[in-house]
Amino acid sequence: MGRTTDTRERILDTAEELFARYGYAATSITDIADRVGIRGPGVYKHYRNKLHIYECVLARLFDPLHDVIESLSHGDTPEDMMRQVRVVLTNHAERPNMARLIQHATLANDETLKILADKWYRPFFSYISELSATTEKSWINIPSVMTFHCMILGYITLAPLHARIFDLDPLSDNLVQTQLDFQHKLLELIGDEA
Repeated sequence: MGRTTDTRERILDTAEELFARYGYAATSITDIADRVGIRGPGVYKHYRNKLHIYECVLARLFDPLHDVIESLSHGDTPEDMMRQVRVVLTNHAERPNMARLIQHATLANDETLKILADKWYRPFFSYISELSATTEKSWINIPSVMTFHCMILGYITLAPLHARIFDLDPLSDNLVQTQLDFQHKLLELIGDEA
């Protein structure tokens, strides 16, 4: 049992790295198997196909974030929104492959994007849609949420570029906190103008 579980996890670890680096379409079962140190057909002892591996990689990354977000208050104050921004940005900084997978899926606009949108994103953002339709606060709207989401994903996916340009680690605790402080000020500004 331990060896099977270990191989399953090694397959997921390897697939996550390859999907994040090269994208779903450019990663083959053979690529995954070779890096794990097994033969291609050995992967099928653990997973039905490449899409099943992809879905399991996403579940391993996104389920914990979803659980944390669900436990937060879904209020309509800037403080409520900031708690969510903090959780999402911190989680992405700790697991940058999440943002990379999102970026690849978005650019590919294929079945991987459908899975991300339907299984994780639509449920996550559904309360924003409901809140923006029922609240009188003008700052709670879908374009504002998309802007903050883009800032988070852009910060994470561009971290390697910024690391080379500025010779620093954008995903360090200190710089992630600086980004959070910046987004908090933006939320306060938006809330004050509403």
